[in-house]
Amino acid sequence: MNNNYFSGDAATRKDIGDILLRMFYLRRRLRGKLPEQILNVKTSIQKHNLREKIEQVNDRDVFLTIGFVFSRQSEPITMGDLSHILGLPFSTATRTVDWLVNNNYVRRLSDPEDRRVVRVELTVAGKELYRAINDLLLESAERFLGNFSPEERKELGRLLGKLVDNLEQYPV
Repeated sequence: MNNNYFSGDAATRKDIGDILLRMFYLRRRLRGKLPEQILNVKTSIQKHNLREKIEQVNDRDVFLTIGFVFSRQSEPITMGDLSHILGLPFSTATRTVDWLVNNNYVRRLSDPEDRRVVRVELTVAGKELYRAINDLLLESAERFLGNFSPEERKELGRLLGKLVDNLEQYPV
C-alpha cells in the first residue's frame, strides 16, 4: 500500500487493511433474517427479473437506497434527480420506479410548475417497507454491538460518521 494514500505505521496499515477485508467478508452477516414482508418483496423482485434490469443494485439495496434518498427529501423528487442520485441511467431508474409504482411502494406526481417533469415519492406501503428494512439493520447493529459500552458505541459512531463523510466526497 502506498504511504501517500494511507499514513500511519506499517502495523496500523496492516491492521486496518485486515479489518476492512474481514468486514467485507462478513458483510452478509449484517443482513439478519428477513421478515415475511421483505421476503415477499424479494420474491416479487426475482419474479419480475428486476435484479437483472438493475445491474448495479441487489434486492435489498433497491429499497434501502431509494428509501434513503426519499427519507432525505422534504418534497417529492424528480425522476431526473433520482436517476442522478442513484447513479443509474434514466431508463433504468424509470423501470425501477415502474416496478415500485406497480407494487404500490412509490407514486408518481405531476410537477405543478412543469407538466413535463415527473416527481416520485414513497407511498405509505413504501415507507412501511423502508422502516422495516431500517429496523432490521438496527436490530442487527444491536446484536453486533452488544458488548460495546455506551462510550465505545458513541466513539464508533463518530468514527464511522467521519468515514462516511469522507466517502461521500469521492465520486463513484
